[in-house]
Amino acid sequence: MARVAALLLFVGDGLGIVASILLAYWLRGVLLEPNDIPLRHYLLFWPFFTPLLIFWYEGLYTSRYDFWQETRLIFKALVLSLLIVLSFLAITKHIEHYSRFVVVVSFMVMAFMLPLQKRFLKWLLFHLGIWKKRAKLYGSDPFLERSIFQNYYLGYVQGDGDTIFINSRNFSVKKIEKILKKQIQLHHQLFFIPLIRDFNLADSQILELFDARSNLIILKNSLQDKKNLLAKELFDRLSAMVLFILFLPLLFCIGATIWISEPNGSILFYQKRLGKGGRIFTLLKFRTMYENSEEILQNYLNQDPRRLNKWRRYKKLKKDPRVTPVGRILRTFSLDELPQLWNVIRGDMSLVGPRPYLPEELEKMREAKEIILSVKPGMTGLWQVLGRNRLTFEQRLRIDIWYVYNWSLWRDVVVLLKTFRAVLKKDGAH
Repeated sequence: MARVAALLLFVGDGLGIVASILLAYWLRGVLLEPNDIPLRHYLLFWPFFTPLLIFWYEGLYTSRYDFWQETRLIFKALVLSLLIVLSFLAITKHIEHYSRFVVVVSFMVMAFMLPLQKRFLKWLLFHLGIWKKRAKLYGSDPFLERSIFQNYYLGYVQGDGDTIFINSRNFSVKKIEKILKKQIQLHHQLFFIPLIRDFNLADSQILELFDARSNLIILKNSLQDKKNLLAKELFDRLSAMVLFILFLPLLFCIGATIWISEPNGSILFYQKRLGKGGRIFTLLKFRTMYENSEEILQNYLNQDPRRLNKWRRYKKLKKDPRVTPVGRILRTFSLDELPQLWNVIRGDMSLVGPRPYLPEELEKMREAKEIILSVKPGMTGLWQVLGRNRLTFEQRLRIDIWYVYNWSLWRDVVVLLKTFRAVLKKDGAH
């Protein structure tokens, strides 16, 4: 079944490349001018299929990557392939025989089409039983189990097979060594989940000390690098400016709706939050609560001790009586947070980052405050896409610490895409 799945994935990618060329060829004829170069010249131009060789080299047909990690590998392969194609055309002096528009747009279409068709194809193959692979997990962890065995893109299902996952967080070092030595003799493939939780080792470099029979794992804090900070700053500011302009009509409509519903109330809500280095800044939101919200809250909490306990733990209420009818709609789709684009443009916040904490939460953050407050807070973040209001304060701290230690521009893009999905699904929105 593994070979059949690999072959079908290879064929699917090949068809995706062909479809991308056809679409780019058609777009040139529609947007620019009629095509004077026959379509077969593009379809028979073998360098167009260079991505298939790079995908094979990277193990995309033999290994099982998570969707976002595989998508990153696809993007890198497509950039390299485009450079190879353009270099080949320049060296062979055939550049005049092919449209640059068709060549470049073909790879742009591939960047969208190949990840999506892979996602659909793996879903189809999984439900047909072709992409399924039996595996066993040592060490109980409900979240880890869901991530492995309820992920059709990975394709693992629980059962006895050649693959073993070992969750080292549930065992002592001696127990881990015993399990590893035993299982590596019985199974073809072992996945070892390390004890370290706050660092993503996928981006780390592993060195070998042969005589010492040891490994050195190089960890880097990317947000301590000035080049990375500059890249993140430019990405945040430029993206926020573009989004602010695009959403400007919507911002005016929302503001007008709030004013019409409560003419005597304010349109915006201003709140003090902790910024980078612990600096206090004013966070902007559309007002979603009644003006006398604190009085309403106290009356509501005093009616039931269970409500008070839940409020003390989460600082959120599922059916918050303070929220206006208009505010409830805005919160459902996170539209109340759109004014924070101005915070990003001003430099108070990032598009993606740790949760913006309240000044009174500083003591509760304990030792985590030095790490989390070393960067700007974000309009969205891992806390937003991994549960939002379902997370406890301690869970949010751990997630924010992980983000700071393991930042990359690619992960910021992934979080933004996941945020749109979470908002549309109303995941965790109150």
